[in-house]
Amino acid sequence: MSSTPAAENNKLYDRSFLLAFLSQVLFVPANAALVHYAEWVQFLYRGNQEKALLELGYITSFGAILGFISRPWLGQLVNRLGARLIWILGYLLFITGFMGNLWITEVSWTIYALRGTMFLGVACIFTASITYITLTTPEQRRTEAIGILGVGGFIGFLIGPMIGEMILGASPGNAAFERYFWMGSICVAISMSLLFFMPSPPGNVKAGSLSLIQFIKTCRKYWPGSIVYINMAFGLSMTVPLHLLKKFVLDSDLNDKLIGELGIITVFYLMYAGWGMTIRILLKNTPDRIGRRKILCVGLSSMTLGYATYCLVTPDFMWLILVPAFLCGTGHGLTYHCMTALSLQTFPTENRGTGSALALMAFDCGAVFGMPIMARLVVWQGYNTMFLTVAATVAIISIIYFRQNGIR
Repeated sequence: MSSTPAAENNKLYDRSFLLAFLSQVLFVPANAALVHYAEWVQFLYRGNQEKALLELGYITSFGAILGFISRPWLGQLVNRLGARLIWILGYLLFITGFMGNLWITEVSWTIYALRGTMFLGVACIFTASITYITLTTPEQRRTEAIGILGVGGFIGFLIGPMIGEMILGASPGNAAFERYFWMGSICVAISMSLLFFMPSPPGNVKAGSLSLIQFIKTCRKYWPGSIVYINMAFGLSMTVPLHLLKKFVLDSDLNDKLIGELGIITVFYLMYAGWGMTIRILLKNTPDRIGRRKILCVGLSSMTLGYATYCLVTPDFMWLILVPAFLCGTGHGLTYHCMTALSLQTFPTENRGTGSALALMAFDCGAVFGMPIMARLVVWQGYNTMFLTVAATVAIISIIYFRQNGIR
């Protein structure tokens, strides 16, 4: 007896999703290990903490600008060439940027170019992966699929910072950083190899222009509303765990072991990613069952509280890092997949790449504008002011969104 179309679609979904999930699990440790990138910039500056912090802000912002500018064409390239091909291209760019640091000896234009190449690679990877999953997933399971794919990311966050801390140690030198960059590059290469076994989703590739005007017209036609601003707020909030947390630890003298031989960074991500992954799995069907906006509201509220509670962490009370780790992990676990599904729901299948690009452009705004501003704010008023600014921004934008759209 021949298989029915529904059965064939389920087989495609199961195989595609498994390989996409495994690829995510292998890639994110390398990307998550970049939480230690602040230590690399400080190492190159040989101890000038304030200058290293400002430089970190500029380097991150420059890289994010490249990712931001590329998004309109990436979305259309995904529509035109297929999600899998752009996904592979993203891995190649990331490896190039990551390994290029092996030849860096000082802060110059080269480190900006390499960080920009990594950001461009990540832009390709996430634009393509989100598009691929939405094209191979039934509508009624879309939020669940995006959420479970994100679990692969949480697994990476569980082990990436820990492996990075183990490789770098307390006072890393050139040899430690070489091992660090080799480790990440090998992980990404293995992750990329899985994509060659993934089937291309039906209805993904189509002829069309690659013009910026066409991108703008498509976004205007299928504009998803103020959920775009939630993406911006989420992007700003993620500058803390992705880029600024390690610098906060270094500058605030939080380098002592916290639990056994585990440092504060490792403990933070074990709680943040471990709990975020757990709540994502436990509530995987809930957004599609009771409403995406309800779960989004809880997630954003938790994030707001979480960023405010970073202010509790001091050298005498290092263990309080568990509070923002728990609250922000809850927020991330409940927010991202709901936010993404709401951002893409107005875009038809043939324009899903453009929708993914728009959502990720909004996310990039957080790093483009947020990182240099947050770095300056730290130098001017200290880390607590920066944490409270992030919390207030998320709260204000959330209030605006839910007043316009409601919670149901």
